[in-house]
Amino acid sequence: MEILTRKEVSEMLRLPIRTLDYLVSTGQIPFFRPGKRSVRFLKSRLEEWIQTREGVEFKHKKSKK
Repeated sequence: MEILTRKEVSEMLRLPIRTLDYLVSTGQIPFFRPGKRSVRFLKSRLEEWIQTREGVEFKHKKSKK
């Protein structure tokens, strides 16, 4: 079981860390929190998630008016 950091996942997915943080905050990507502030990812879960995301559109937060 390989555990990855935000930076490692950002490089793996070729996404900016801010985009990765958005995916975490909206629950669009599998992650876990070993502490209050830290976020970690299981590589096997990410690989499964990538396969299920094929053809799925990016979700945007609805703006508050």
